[in-house]
Amino acid sequence: MKKTLLLQTALVAAAGLFVADIANAQTKEVPIGVTVGGYYNQMFQVQDRDQETTDIRDHGFKADSEIWFNVRGVLANGTVIGARVELESATYGDQVDERYMFIEHAEYGRVELGSTDSVTTKMIYAAPNSLPNYSTTVHSEYSAVTNAPLMRFVNNVDDAERINLYSASNRYFGSKAGKGLQIGANYTPDNCQDFSVQSTDVASVTPCGGGFLAAPVSLEQQLNVAANYLESFGSFDVALYAGYNSVKVLGSGGATTAFQNDRESGVQGGALFTYNIGDGSSVQFGGGYTKEDVNSTRERKAYSLGVRYLTNGAAPGSIGLGVEYYDRNEQGTTRAGDLEYYHLGLTYQIAAGILGFAGVGVSDTSDAITTTSNIDQTFGVVGINLTF
Repeated sequence: MKKTLLLQTALVAAAGLFVADIANAQTKEVPIGVTVGGYYNQMFQVQDRDQETTDIRDHGFKADSEIWFNVRGVLANGTVIGARVELESATYGDQVDERYMFIEHAEYGRVELGSTDSVTTKMIYAAPNSLPNYSTTVHSEYSAVTNAPLMRFVNNVDDAERINLYSASNRYFGSKAGKGLQIGANYTPDNCQDFSVQSTDVASVTPCGGGFLAAPVSLEQQLNVAANYLESFGSFDVALYAGYNSVKVLGSGGATTAFQNDRESGVQGGALFTYNIGDGSSVQFGGGYTKEDVNSTRERKAYSLGVRYLTNGAAPGSIGLGVEYYDRNEQGTTRAGDLEYYHLGLTYQIAAGILGFAGVGVSDTSDAITTTSNIDQTFGVVGINLTF
């Protein structure tokens, strides 16, 4: 889930992980092999937070890192088959993050089966990522921000057992591989990731494990549909996105009331544009919008905007400077308030796979029902990201 933290250019998103495989699929047979990759993020964070609680530290070091085991082979007809296992490189609650198998072909698309993110999470495009680990599309769980300003469905199961289906990305409008229209869909029976104890937000929860699960689990029978369109028009690169989420949110009264709630849904839209100035420099700008029902108790609306200037893309020596803005409003019986967030981010590409960054920002949360959730926060961060 955290693997897309370092992606830089306008036409790169989580969906690019499988687009690259499709584009590079070989026509000759290749035996199954394993490669190792991953990332390491180290941050120093400071904050000034006004909250109705005590003992909140104002500075600290945080790290986020994973080791990826990538399995890949090619059949004689060009079909690629493989798997991916993401191992947390420190002791975390989910020691193995994602693990799934995939089958893909350049002419037909891709299937993923296992514990991974939903298609709406993988295919989203919105504001450019101007501050790694703090972006409004990919936000590290180890950032200093109290309420993550994420342009994602809150009633969404990520890192869960599911099947993801994707069409080939180059079968429409005569586009070359990696561009054009692509459609994705997934089905998620429940919100279990592995054999560990999950779904603890519902009374009398049955731990996840082998075989079929007993009720209740908090989210089930989830359907996501997403589409994005990538194309270049002269000096402009365009990335458009739309997403839909429908999920059954179960009750909080234990197994007797677990299946009494109706299905809840949400919609999203987003766009990311890049104007290539020349000599490697570019301006990225974009944003997104989301609206959904949350836990049968409230409605959430949010939008994001952002702009970023890059001196030379992802090439060594490139400098990036950008801002992102996020506004979220919720109305309902359990929460009624706003989250307003903005930051200024600076990046420097030290070398291939080595990115330095720094930034400052503000996050203000207000809640008319739960006043203890009112938080005014100013933060700063400096860090380095390694990808390998």
